[in-house]
Amino acid sequence: METMRIAIVAPPWFAVPPTGYGGIEWVVSYLADGLARRGHEVTLFAAGGSRTEARLVATFAEPPSALLGNPAVEAQHVLAAYERWREFDIIHDHTFLGPITGAALPVPVVHTLHGPVTPENRGMIAQLARRLHLVAISHHQRSTLPAGVQAAVIHNGIDPAAFPFSDRPGEYLLFCGRINPEKGPAQAIEIARRAGLPLLMVVKINEQLEKEYWEAEVRPRLRGLDVEVKQQPPTEEKLRAYRDALATLFPIQWPEPFGLVMIESMATGTPVIAFRNGSVPEVIQDGVTGIICADIDAAAEAAWRAKELDRRECRRRVERHFSAALNVLRHEQLYRAILAEGARRDAAAQLPLALDGLAGQADGAGAGRG
Repeated sequence: METMRIAIVAPPWFAVPPTGYGGIEWVVSYLADGLARRGHEVTLFAAGGSRTEARLVATFAEPPSALLGNPAVEAQHVLAAYERWREFDIIHDHTFLGPITGAALPVPVVHTLHGPVTPENRGMIAQLARRLHLVAISHHQRSTLPAGVQAAVIHNGIDPAAFPFSDRPGEYLLFCGRINPEKGPAQAIEIARRAGLPLLMVVKINEQLEKEYWEAEVRPRLRGLDVEVKQQPPTEEKLRAYRDALATLFPIQWPEPFGLVMIESMATGTPVIAFRNGSVPEVIQDGVTGIICADIDAAAEAAWRAKELDRRECRRRVERHFSAALNVLRHEQLYRAILAEGARRDAAAQLPLALDGLAGQADGAGAGRG
């Protein structure tokens, strides 16, 4: 197997893997480590404090989390990676601003679309698609791309072995995620209330908008209910919360491209009760590894039926379709296809020159015989 020199550019905001919240950072961590284990020369550009089996290049000594979204910070990180493009056969970018720089480079650049396709970014995606290789993280996300834009679909993956498993259903419902309207925490509370079941909420509430939404819309709904709230507990505690739940609630309020919560929960054996939105029907096998619902009443009724589902099937679905090993293999295949196509184009571009040279040699040989 020929070794590839691969650069992976992570967002700069959190360590890889994250110590708390950070879905993209987990995806990047699994990919970088997996490619390195397969013998490739992998360089990971990420925040200081990252831990990886690849070669780490840290733009910042500490993750600039407090400056999340600052374009000047992200630009500094991206440029530090792209100015070294000559060292790599291929660059895989997971940032927001990076593709703008990558589009101008001669080395192949892959960009994963971790966020939604919106009216504001559709034009930019269409332009970048002519210069970059795009990866969509679900078939639903790919279906929202502008007409004519091509993208490979590679689902996110996790390492099931890192998730504790139990085949015994617990007694409480779980909500895990950021506190904002899109994730549906208010709906999760109402589902638990109507089902008459305890609710554990493992949440992130540290950005200003999250704090405001928590105070205005979420915390008032907790009065009089059996609800426990844990803010960004250690990873091991979060995994136990998944494992020991009856079901995980995923009342998503927007077409999320891919929800890691679903596969994390299923890896522990816990089925997912979700609203039909975004990638949900791709991830959950309805009636087998979870129940897909239309509204809060249906989800409350489904909470009691979750006990009937085979938790071993939940785990098997992740192992078969959403493992980090499969994610790594599919990326490796994509990189090789891109590099092979580039080599074919280069050879085709050189063909007229080669034919001209052969014609000149033939002319010279003919003149010598005359």
